[in-house]
Amino acid sequence: MSAAIVAARQRVGGTQWVYHRGGTPPGPAGGGAGPPDVDELCAQFTLVCESAVDPLEICCALEFEGWSDKAVRDRYGVPDVFALAEQLYLRVPRRPAEPDQAPDPWQIATARPALHGLLYGLPTVCFPAAAGLLTGPGVVTLLIVVSLVSWAISQSLAYLGYLRLGQAGPVPAGRLLRAGLAAGLAGVLLALAVTAMALPVRVAAASFAAGLGVYMLGATVLIVLGGERLLLAAAAPGVLGSAAFLLLGRPAPLTHPAWAALAATPLLALALATRRAGRTSPGRTSPGRGRHAATGNGPPRRGPRTRRRAGWLVTGTELRGALPSAGFGLVAAGLFAFPVAAGMPGHASAGLLVSLPLAMSMGAAEWMLIWFRRRTQRLLRSTREPRAFATGSRLALLAALLLYLAVTAALTAAVTAVAVGTRLAHPDLGVLPQVAAYLAVGGAMFTALLLQAFGSRVVPLACCAVALAAEAACRGAGVAAQLVACTLLLTGLAGYAALVLSSATRHAC
Repeated sequence: MSAAIVAARQRVGGTQWVYHRGGTPPGPAGGGAGPPDVDELCAQFTLVCESAVDPLEICCALEFEGWSDKAVRDRYGVPDVFALAEQLYLRVPRRPAEPDQAPDPWQIATARPALHGLLYGLPTVCFPAAAGLLTGPGVVTLLIVVSLVSWAISQSLAYLGYLRLGQAGPVPAGRLLRAGLAAGLAGVLLALAVTAMALPVRVAAASFAAGLGVYMLGATVLIVLGGERLLLAAAAPGVLGSAAFLLLGRPAPLTHPAWAALAATPLLALALATRRAGRTSPGRTSPGRGRHAATGNGPPRRGPRTRRRAGWLVTGTELRGALPSAGFGLVAAGLFAFPVAAGMPGHASAGLLVSLPLAMSMGAAEWMLIWFRRRTQRLLRSTREPRAFATGSRLALLAALLLYLAVTAALTAAVTAVAVGTRLAHPDLGVLPQVAAYLAVGGAMFTALLLQAFGSRVVPLACCAVALAAEAACRGAGVAAQLVACTLLLTGLAGYAALVLSSATRHAC
């Protein structure tokens, strides 16, 4: 077909044909106006001609309607359909119609982010109820180590899980996550064992730390596979038991039942995550259906080397791609845990007041990220100037960041009121700088997650690592150094995001 089109255009050449009112075959340019029927044909094919970017599009439409070379020669006196299409293209001005509006891929669903916020935040209620378990030397160090390792492993596991889910569907993703869950659990227990051997910690504290790591890994697998309701069921015993224990004033007879409810949550999360990943594993599929069952494609032909690699759960390239996610989880946990590790004044009260709001604010962060992407997609469709798009995207970024900080501050105020009302905390004004530093870290994490959603992962990791190193180097200055470092981190990430996300190419997909 393409060779025929090229040959036909060569026949027409550079000669511009005109039409005579008598219907006789035309000659070269300069002969006069065309017959009236051509104007009628222009009206008939107006929509096609106005949107055509080339006369060949009009030619295809003419042939589709049954016009042949002989028909146009007999009716209009032109050599062929291509010459007639050239004339229609020249007569009708270009007024392309706006394309149909594409479906919005970033619909805002309030229920799912809100559920995620509850799943992130409610387990923090377990920490005050476990105060009796978290006593003795080395407990703080043990919890910090487990948190760092769990955050790093869960972030890398989530990256690999979502990557495989997008590439091949739930069957390979479930298989990968089940193996990653086992490997991550071994890593957490290894770190816990090494720390427990180096520090004199109680068995009860080590058990709680192990439960924390197990819950984080199980929660990661369930969220990646869409098992939020299962995770809510797993968190229910620990959360409800802890809440009842605290509201009743921590009565001694209910201490061991409350601890048993705490132990049930990580065990349930591990069991449900293993079951959910196993349900989508190849071993559960019908006979004769392998790793391509999710996509419906048969297994392609491979050589011996390719066939050997096909059985691998993860490649070296994918593992290297997960390193920035693991590093970000490590430094993010470090930024939140640094005040506790450094023993800064007021960190205990501030941590109690902001841990729940910051965890719950991740649900709001997810909603605002979707809102930002939806807003920028609208700007792409409605803005034709790059400078106008850059301005609109920066304003949307500023609105999302300010709204996130406002929601987090409101959640912090609500949690503070509840904690004071139930006598779980007795904060004073001296805790405000520490709370402000935590809020700055939360804003920086939101901005970093927003950048990661658009493919920028190295710069947020580097900025967070520099901020953590600056806090460690200036720890002698106390809370002031932390507040300055976290504020500069938030400002730097927001400025970088405003620069990077102002480009329309970042939002094209």
